[in-house]
Amino acid sequence: MKDRLLRLYDCFLTHRRWLWTGFAALCLILVALAATLRYNEDIMDFLPVTPEERAALEAYQSQQSASRLVLIIEGEDELRRSDAFYDLDERLAEAGHPLSEFDLSDLANSRWLIAHSQSPITNSRLDSLFTPEAVRAALERDKRILSTPGGSALAPLIQADPLGLVPMPIANSQWPIANSQYAYIESPFGGTETKQNAALIDSLNAITNEVAVAYPDLNIRWIGAPLIAVGNARRIKTDTLLCIALSLVLILILLAYAFPRRRDLWLILLAVSFGWLTGMAVLRLFTTAVSAIVLGIGSVLIGIAVNYPLHLLVHQRYTTSVRQTLDEVLSPLVVGNITTVGAFLTLVPLQATAMRHLGIFASAMLVGTILFCIFVMPHLMSAEPTPLREIKLKQTTHSPKLKAGLPWGVLILTLVFGGYLIVNCHSSNRQFFDSNLTHINYMTSQQRADMEQLAKVYANTQANTNADQWSSYWQSHDAPALVSLIQAEAQRAGFRPDAFQPFYDYLLNPNPQTANTFSFNNLAERLSENFDYIGLCCSLIVFVFLFLTFALRPPSDPLPSANHIFVNRPIVNGLVLALIAFIPMALSWVWILAIMHLFGIQFNIVNIILATFIFGQGDDYTIFIVEGLLYEHCTGKPMLPQYRQSIILSALIMLLGIGILVLAVHPAMHSLGTVTLIGMTIVLLMAFTVPPLLFRLYIRFCKSR
Repeated sequence: MKDRLLRLYDCFLTHRRWLWTGFAALCLILVALAATLRYNEDIMDFLPVTPEERAALEAYQSQQSASRLVLIIEGEDELRRSDAFYDLDERLAEAGHPLSEFDLSDLANSRWLIAHSQSPITNSRLDSLFTPEAVRAALERDKRILSTPGGSALAPLIQADPLGLVPMPIANSQWPIANSQYAYIESPFGGTETKQNAALIDSLNAITNEVAVAYPDLNIRWIGAPLIAVGNARRIKTDTLLCIALSLVLILILLAYAFPRRRDLWLILLAVSFGWLTGMAVLRLFTTAVSAIVLGIGSVLIGIAVNYPLHLLVHQRYTTSVRQTLDEVLSPLVVGNITTVGAFLTLVPLQATAMRHLGIFASAMLVGTILFCIFVMPHLMSAEPTPLREIKLKQTTHSPKLKAGLPWGVLILTLVFGGYLIVNCHSSNRQFFDSNLTHINYMTSQQRADMEQLAKVYANTQANTNADQWSSYWQSHDAPALVSLIQAEAQRAGFRPDAFQPFYDYLLNPNPQTANTFSFNNLAERLSENFDYIGLCCSLIVFVFLFLTFALRPPSDPLPSANHIFVNRPIVNGLVLALIAFIPMALSWVWILAIMHLFGIQFNIVNIILATFIFGQGDDYTIFIVEGLLYEHCTGKPMLPQYRQSIILSALIMLLGIGILVLAVHPAMHSLGTVTLIGMTIVLLMAFTVPPLLFRLYIRFCKSR
């Protein structure tokens, strides 16, 4: 394959008009495709759900008032609170957002009541409630409650739950905060679409602020899932802009220091830009709309894509021509690209829409970047050696003893970390992956307190258990018989035949497809399974391709005296070299998991993406190190210094590009930076220490036989 690519380089060298015409036409096509891509900010795209489950989740959120924006008015003077409420209600109604006051009808839903009962739903309890005597007693109690003064206010609750499955005190626990008044509006855009909700919330805040000026003694504010979602999106944008601006400045300073020639900086920018454009255009072939958050996360791919032009430019310093540079760098570049793309393609089969889009975008971007570096960039590069200021890791060069002992120290620490994981981590995926989505939400302290208050009404840890138990109970019991019993006893007690129709409907159809209770336990389990899947598939794809590459490709320009080891046994040598390149990544994973567990850091639905990034960067680094070791052994020519230099530059860019997110305020963004700092530091250490040690041991073993 390398020979064919070199022949194409020679062909374009003499027919540059073909190259530039084809490149210009391709760019126009890519721009046309990318320009038609639309963007949204729906966080639900990151959840691993099928279309049917997504509809069920939306129904569940509707039942839990996930699209509700709650107005809170706090103050000691009840009259002032009422005046402020009516003033706001009038202004909001004029703006098309009329307020609704809370009452029991908001909770009068059989499905919601049973799912959120404070008392567990058990078979024995249901059996005791569904006897003729218990039904008769319950209906008599309902009749007494409705005949008392104010009893009519409880009518919606009794209509949805005539048998008292849910204890009546729930009616008194709606808003236990004193000196407060509440009302709400329903967002027509749902609880997760941040772009349209942002405009709605800005309108509400503007009106509220006008009223608040007239009532300085009151605390007037809004809370609810739409507001939290908008706050998260805005915090992400702010953190992203600030961190990207800072990282770009630092990266430009680094590149300007390392590459004094401006032409080299423009080549790096062009290569990455063409890759980004390719990713956008290819993604458009699969979808018409993509989450803006995907592209925000995808921006960190620059840290990987920049590898390819960096390796070409750094290597150009040590060769006499562009063609020689291509000849010596093509193999590790292409192998590293294929393994990295394979790692990102593991995201495509996932059920989460955003994850699939990220897998497609990342893979296409990296392919576009490598194609630019192979076919276009060599014709723009200067034939003169690249002026380069070297960046060295001095801690391993001053002391020969330290340099020789570092690999063994790494292996000893690996055994320690491995033992720690065995002793302390028995159910690995649940301990390393946090499936609680609230932990990656950004909220102010006031918002968190308000949401905890709302949770007393709209959430309960007993919910999923009760819903599942209720559904299971009616698989072996006769619901129509119970309906007939209640109707007969209700008629005897003086109720109308349809007095409890909502309860009858729920009994006869406890699990309608349009309103399935979405199981967050299942979602958490699926998120954890995705965590295991990504790690396993990335490992398998990388190792298999490494084996095929080393087993089927002979080394370049072999010396007869040194080549006998790598010619006589290609399959065995291919397996060993693949292991030498793969083992550092496996050891890195042991270190990463152990260190994260020690410091209480977990993967989540956002930073799990970095598992593929770490694999992608790790295999690139180890492939170049193994290629350098193999080249030096078979040719006697130095190669590792230039490979190490480009790896150091790449790692620094990655750390500045993503690791800078450790300064972010948003929990999800901060976790991206934390995992990057841990992962990339460990991957770099492993790539520089483990492959040389294993390679030397294998050479000694072969020579001793």
